[in-house]
Amino acid sequence: MQVGYIGLGNMGGALAERLQLSTPLHVHDRSQAAMDRLAAAGATPCATAREVAERCDLVLTCLQTSAQVREVVFGAGGLAEGLKPGTIVVDQTTGDPFETRKLQAEVDALGAHFMDAPVSGGPPGAAAGTIAIMAGAPADLYARVEPVLRAISCNVYHTGDVGSGHVMKLANNLLSAAQRLLSHEIMCLAVGNGVAPATAVEVMRKGSGRNYTLDNTYPRHILTGELFQGFTLALMHKDVSLATEMARQSGVPLFFGAQVREHYQAAINQLGAEADVNEAVRLFERAAQVMLRPQENG
Repeated sequence: MQVGYIGLGNMGGALAERLQLSTPLHVHDRSQAAMDRLAAAGATPCATAREVAERCDLVLTCLQTSAQVREVVFGAGGLAEGLKPGTIVVDQTTGDPFETRKLQAEVDALGAHFMDAPVSGGPPGAAAGTIAIMAGAPADLYARVEPVLRAISCNVYHTGDVGSGHVMKLANNLLSAAQRLLSHEIMCLAVGNGVAPATAVEVMRKGSGRNYTLDNTYPRHILTGELFQGFTLALMHKDVSLATEMARQSGVPLFFGAQVREHYQAAINQLGAEADVNEAVRLFERAAQVMLRPQENG
């Protein structure tokens, strides 16, 4: 089976590099530097998405939005121009499950297959082979793709039919986004009442308030003052907005989720859409008049 990968950014590049360790890839990205990086690891660069489709039996994509996935599939020089009957397209974008199901119907009409397999765990999880992969596909299609996904990570989950992977990813990201903001607020509460930031994190990591933000974001980024993570406020707001729109369309009330979306919009208004997601901690510090980061980092 010939395998391709399209979208070699911060997340897609890490996933492709992990897969390239065991599976020779044909790759495409708008960035020549990104393709060169994979080529140095043994991958074959392709000038267009169409060329990837012509060479491969299975193509994975990892882009920023479902609109970009649609463009890669059906735009000029896109996958649809080169798809062979039976080719499988696996979308690892954090996407819109409703759009994913539309894409499935349109790709299926071409005689190929489309499924979703988004991930959670960031580039470090991809590099370590531990990232969570949520695959939405019919059982027979999943069985064909599973060995390739397990070449990326040992943590692969079949979540149901097409679109269910993106449903699970949006639910996960909304929970993560909410925990991130609440952790900043609670840390300000503890620090504002005399507990050192590192002590507060250490204690809560051993208690019932433990979460991913305390386990990873604080030790790596907040307590060190090295805020850059490579994930923007705009992308976080996009994920949260997709989750709240999914709730609206399915009739599920999101009392807290809607507030989370508005908090990220407020952060964008004050810090800019391209600010790193960790920059939002500054807003909580200002509101509480405390510092969670080292003073010398501003």
